[in-house]
Amino acid sequence: MIVTRTHIALLAAASVGAASAQTQSISVSIGDLSGPGFEARGLRLELAGDSLTRATLRIGELAALDHRWHDLAVRCNAFRLERSTVACDAGRIEQPVTLPVAFCYDLDAAAGSVTLSPAPGERWHAVLEPLPAGGSARTITLTLAGAQLARVQAVAPALPITLGAGAVDGVVRATRAASGRTEMRGELTVRNAAFSDASGLHAGDALAGRVAFNGAHAGAPGSAWRWDIDATWSEGEVFWDPVYTKAGYRLVAAGTYGGRTFEVGEATLAMQDIGEVRASASVDLATRAIVRARIETAELPVPPLYARFLKPLAANSALGELRTDGRLRASATVQAGRVTEATLDVDDLSVEDERQRFALFGVYAHAPWKEGARTEGRIGMSGAEVQRLPLGAVGATLDIGSEDVRADDFNIPVLSGLLQLRDLRVRRTDEGLAWQVSGALSPVPLPELLAHFGLPAMQGTIAGEIPRVRYERSTLTVDGALTIRVFDGTVTVTGLQLESPLGLAPRLRADLDARGLDLDLVTRTFAFGRMTGKIDAHIADLVLSDWRPVRFDARVASSPGDYPKRISQTAVNSITALGGGGAAQAIQETALRFFETFGYSKLGITCRLENGVCRMGGIEDRLGGYVLVAGGGVPAINVLGYNRDVGWEELVTRLKRVLDANVKATIQ
Repeated sequence: MIVTRTHIALLAAASVGAASAQTQSISVSIGDLSGPGFEARGLRLELAGDSLTRATLRIGELAALDHRWHDLAVRCNAFRLERSTVACDAGRIEQPVTLPVAFCYDLDAAAGSVTLSPAPGERWHAVLEPLPAGGSARTITLTLAGAQLARVQAVAPALPITLGAGAVDGVVRATRAASGRTEMRGELTVRNAAFSDASGLHAGDALAGRVAFNGAHAGAPGSAWRWDIDATWSEGEVFWDPVYTKAGYRLVAAGTYGGRTFEVGEATLAMQDIGEVRASASVDLATRAIVRARIETAELPVPPLYARFLKPLAANSALGELRTDGRLRASATVQAGRVTEATLDVDDLSVEDERQRFALFGVYAHAPWKEGARTEGRIGMSGAEVQRLPLGAVGATLDIGSEDVRADDFNIPVLSGLLQLRDLRVRRTDEGLAWQVSGALSPVPLPELLAHFGLPAMQGTIAGEIPRVRYERSTLTVDGALTIRVFDGTVTVTGLQLESPLGLAPRLRADLDARGLDLDLVTRTFAFGRMTGKIDAHIADLVLSDWRPVRFDARVASSPGDYPKRISQTAVNSITALGGGGAAQAIQETALRFFETFGYSKLGITCRLENGVCRMGGIEDRLGGYVLVAGGGVPAINVLGYNRDVGWEELVTRLKRVLDANVKATIQ
């Protein structure tokens, strides 16, 4: 405190002289004023009017709450100067904001008060308490009643968020001893607060809570503040892109703050319905870098953790619609801004896609990771489903490195077969996780497999070597060929690529080549009408979006070679319905209607799908159309098609109508 009785004596003498001499104004330099947590410099008091009852207090610089303001002005039309007391019962602050104010300062007691009453029911009251008898400690107390948070914005416009509403009640007390030791303590309650930012990506509404804090500084050069805090968020909701969450948090923490370092010795965040997270940290304030940190969770239930935090992050992927169960525990260590150790433990985790695309059951995992070293972990599950296809229990040992995870061999039961995977490698890239694997599939009967997808049974098995499968940049790629044995023939898939397999609209690309498929088995399976012989098929540039065809160039034709070739009336009708020809009518109008089957020399159909339209063709062009079946043997029949361009949806509808009709006919 630099203001002394000398100032007030001079000011009183000047006021008496001024009154006797009818002086209209006077200006007195007061000097500086300081207390715990604030400092005012360049104070000047200007008096005017009869008996000098109008006053203006100018403050060159005011420092408080880690902020500084310059050139403040306080005007008072009810100024009082009584012995050692300077008071204003009704004044207003004009800079940097306009606010009603009342103040009183007693130089004898070195004590005073300031009261701001910006609105009805709102009060900011600061008291600089008198020196205790025989003591030298100074105490200042700030009492808030209905203090509007929006007023903080006016004096701190650089805040990254806008405080739109809310009121604060509570008391903050600061004490400074002659030795320099300073102590602060306070308890504040927030009601109906709201905030937002310009981007709209961060906002809160109807917020309420309580915070109690303590701080102490020894006053010695180089010493640090010791602090602790107990904060509870009890009401309201917050959106902090991409996470939306509601109230139900309590933070208890303690640490130090000094120079350029902020230390959190211990902190516990309790999350309602979830559990606790414990942490400690050291932050370099100059660089805003984490020098060291340790984070560890208690055992957390997965369902509320997923709903509150993980689901918003995965909203635009297949992981955005899950039913979950199970528990997990995690920990991490940070040194010099880098994660150096981390561990994830998962127990009895179940994940089910609400659209029934996949499910995992009884997942367990222990995955310890350490920078610059390799560790051993484990992972497994009791079962799974992929598009309703059941998979059996699996377990594997993990070799975990700084940049990758490896698993040598593990087996997954698939119905009555076995999927044997080898050389699994998962690595971290700038775009995210990437992995690759190879393996083999032991024979799985196709009737058993297709029954799980609700598809007609086909004779044959699916088996063979699985070449290397790679996943990177949200794209799954199969190097080499996949081979399927079906209908006594072979189907080979090459160029297989699947984009965004976990997205809402996966996109598949592939080329398919089928050789020597038994037509009798094919047509009996799909109720197309009886046909004998063999066919080859080639589908180039196949593209599926969300598992629906958008482009391909397909050609189906009878296989070369000498073998029995017969086609039934039902099959002729089915082919005619697809191609738009008139063979069916020709049969009914001639003696051919008495024959159940006919001979043919070759058959074929083509379809080039693009922009939702199938450009159709056959073996060759003839009579303004195209040949689908060329006659041969006795009796023989030719089937022609005439519709060149058919909408894909229309073609699918025709095929479904044909199959449904043939099934009904068979039942009768």
